[in-house]
Amino acid sequence: MVGTPPAQTSRSTPLASVSVAPVGAVLAATLVAAALRFFRLGHQSLWIDEQFTLVAAGVPGRLAWRELLENVHGPLHTLAVALAASIGGTSEAMLRAPSAVAGVALVPVMAWLAARFVDRESAPAAAWLTAASPFLVWYSQECRNYAFVILGAATATGLLLELHRRCSGPGVARYLVAVVAGALSNLSFALLAPLHLWLWLSPGPTRRARLASAAVVATLVLLVALPWLPAISGIWDWSRLLPGRDAVVGEPPLRGATTAHPAAIPFALHAMLMGYTGGPSLRELRGDPVAALAAHLPEVMAAAVVFGVLLVLGLRALARRGRLAVTLLWLVAPALVVGYFAAHNFKVFHPRYVAVSAPCALLVVAAAFTDLGPRARRVAALAVGLLWAMALGRMAFDPAFGREDYRGALARVRAGLAPGERVLAVGAPEPVEWYGRGLEVSRWWLGFSADPGRMASTLGDSLRVAPGTWVVSSRAEDLDPDGRLALWLDARVPLGERWSGNGVTVWHWRRDEAPPTGGVTGQR
Repeated sequence: MVGTPPAQTSRSTPLASVSVAPVGAVLAATLVAAALRFFRLGHQSLWIDEQFTLVAAGVPGRLAWRELLENVHGPLHTLAVALAASIGGTSEAMLRAPSAVAGVALVPVMAWLAARFVDRESAPAAAWLTAASPFLVWYSQECRNYAFVILGAATATGLLLELHRRCSGPGVARYLVAVVAGALSNLSFALLAPLHLWLWLSPGPTRRARLASAAVVATLVLLVALPWLPAISGIWDWSRLLPGRDAVVGEPPLRGATTAHPAAIPFALHAMLMGYTGGPSLRELRGDPVAALAAHLPEVMAAAVVFGVLLVLGLRALARRGRLAVTLLWLVAPALVVGYFAAHNFKVFHPRYVAVSAPCALLVVAAAFTDLGPRARRVAALAVGLLWAMALGRMAFDPAFGREDYRGALARVRAGLAPGERVLAVGAPEPVEWYGRGLEVSRWWLGFSADPGRMASTLGDSLRVAPGTWVVSSRAEDLDPDGRLALWLDARVPLGERWSGNGVTVWHWRRDEAPPTGGVTGQR
């Protein structure tokens, strides 16, 4: 690797703005971030994706290296969760603590990144926006790896910008560590490849040294990734991504005819700026998206106006600093790649899959705040603060905007369970099994609902096994969009033996009260 002395550039060049942000502002923002992320950290149930993390981490139990090598999404986070569980147990708060710690660490990192990407004056705004972002708080309170990959994206990009100022062996080594950590946090880190390639090759006084180091970095990253390459090559059908490929006869679709939707990218941008509680809840959107949007139209429009203005002003501010092209590359390239995946029914489009762009979205807003006058900045801060206070309040206190309440559902089951009765998990069985530990829990595949006759036959067989069965259903919209299972059970279970709340429905079926006969053809 070739070392170079620091580049001599004027103060107006963003790469020269490498001073640290005011320590007091960043420290205060970090403390606020910690309060927001650890407040009620365990108040929501673990949902199905979090269960996948626990399986990979061997919780409860011991971590299996085979599971770790097959986990292409987040082995680093999986290790952190396994360590946290071994130290503090398996409470929801403890299992989510690694994500919360990563979310807090992101605040000073974003201030440091803003000083390099925008200028020193933008660092306090970046720190406060990061601290209070509903999107970042959401993933800091989830036992998944997205807080880790966002932290890795911000850190690696900042270190690469630092290489523009001084490309030394230690600097390249720090960048390499950040890239490896990001890649082992979530495979979506690879979506930063266009941005980082641009930065590696872009002109500047250290370009020759960067080019000399790039091949070494690429080789070492590939070597680190080798143990996971077999799992990466085998977990998806990569042939779906070939241009012009026709679907094979009988090939099952991923989710319906296509996983692409024209509203996916606008929704992803809205989520990055407002989280999942600053508009329709995810459950509302899965049910009836048009009705959900109509019910929340005032707040969605308010967010569109406030952040639309800030994004335009921020892009103008970055254009004045010579950062417009790289900003658009950071924002657009990941969305285009994931959009291509969705259009080819390879992967659904979800905001979390483009989370590596979240730091850039906040940097654009931070640039806008930096260039506003004092009065306009106060007005903008008030508008953003009110919108985010609403979103954060819903996240912390409104169950309608939270994850499915499996913990509450299984608590009701335990309170009424009679000897000899069992639990039947439908839709998303893993969380039911987690909160039903110690009970007899079986699974019934919801895909049988596509054939009413087969549904009635197989479900009837499952119900006849025990004198009483507690059917716990969630996430039914994909496999049973017409609600056939619910209709079938509603016709056979008395109203007093049903419970529904926060995404989970429970039926207490008794063998001596309702014989499981007949099918259902209507819609719910």
